[in-house]
Amino acid sequence: MLFTNAQKTDLETKEVNNNNLCETFYCDYSYPLIKELSGKFKSKSGVELIKEIFLYVRDSIIFGGDHWKIKASETLRKGYGACYNKNVLFIALLRAAGLEAKLMANPLKKTFTKPSAGASHIFFSNPFYHCYTNVLTDSGWVSIDPTLDSKTYETFFKTKGVNWGIDWDGKNDMLLYTEYLAGSPVEYQNMDEALSRNLNSYFLFRYEPKILRSIWLKIGNMKMWKKTKREIGN
Repeated sequence: MLFTNAQKTDLETKEVNNNNLCETFYCDYSYPLIKELSGKFKSKSGVELIKEIFLYVRDSIIFGGDHWKIKASETLRKGYGACYNKNVLFIALLRAAGLEAKLMANPLKKTFTKPSAGASHIFFSNPFYHCYTNVLTDSGWVSIDPTLDSKTYETFFKTKGVNWGIDWDGKNDMLLYTEYLAGSPVEYQNMDEALSRNLNSYFLFRYEPKILRSIWLKIGNMKMWKKTKREIGN
């Protein structure tokens, strides 16, 4: 069957849109807990719906280190996650609500992690890819980042006089760590494939064993949560 150029464009657009709405292995929005949570946001629509989901992921899921290969449902159950974990959950909830969303990342100089990671940041890959979400609104694509919960931000960043906040105004891009940019943003059309290779980032060694990373993350979280007075089991 032959298609005109206009028909091909329509098909390509439809395919992209489907990619931005589909469920994946890590973006498992049909999982019962995610479906149940998603149902609680049904009274909202448009920007208000996005805001409510954003605030939930930002503050109900606290910031903490975890592995890259973690499903959205696992992050929801654990109650904590890093930028990639929290944004995958954010995307899962957005897609469950019928909103197009995609995983993005900015390559950043590794010193962006110093406020929360302390001296340990010297071992991180440089650049380190920090995730955020692009969501389609009535006015176009907007970048939003729910990574830092209020307590973490106030403890490690606000006290350092950072020039950005963690609130989204419902209209403009809201990005963190913009002063550490080390390149152009990356769009992950296949988030599962990107997560399977750890977004080309690492904490200690490029091919570090999972058990070593688990110990590293647990120690880091314990130190960080002690300062924010959190108690969450790994």
